Amino acid sequence: MSQSLSRRSFLKYAGSGAVSLAAALLTGVSGAALAPCYEGEPALLDGKAAVELLGYAPAPELDSTLVYMSVENLSARPLAVGASYLQSRGLDSRNALYSLGTGLTALCDGRQVRVGSFAAPLYGENAADASAFTLNLSAGRGAMLHCFCETPADWQTLELIYQPDFAAGQTVHFVVRRDADEVHLGAVPATLAEVGSVVDL
Repeated sequence: MSQSLSRRSFLKYAGSGAVSLAAALLTGVSGAALAPCYEGEPALLDGKAAVELLGYAPAPELDSTLVYMSVENLSARPLAVGASYLQSRGLDSRNALYSLGTGLTALCDGRQVRVGSFAAPLYGENAADASAFTLNLSAGRGAMLHCFCETPADWQTLELIYQPDFAAGQTVHFVVRRDADEVHLGAVPATLAEVGSVVDL
């Protein structure tokens, strides 16, 4: 299965919030001050990265919802944006899926749920930035966070609070609406074995 995302496709989904991001950059507004953010509303974290909610895809076979977020490195140095997609290649249990990654908390209709995540480069040229444990995002490059949230079948609203290590304690709060934010960015995994195949570089 393939979950690759071209530069053109990424710009289509992530470019809608460019005006909001430009305003944030000019005023120095942090991601925390912009919370909560909805699809198409990027947040600036510590002046180093722009983070944006792209949408979600149902993953019912995993009793999960896959939420996509983009991260663009605006700094001059590499950023460790999260657990590498390479770590997702050997998952053997739901517990392993939901313990993958750090810096994310999820609420489903107001109640905390388990969430696991990994970061994958948006374009093939970034593949070399991934170690066995961390995706180190090069300056000016982008990554996609794949966030698997354990959700009931009738969920309505998901909230993701993202606090990456690189952002000096800052957080950004995204709100995912079931009736408005579904997107189709490629095949969605139906088994744990397929989770590690959502990125085809």
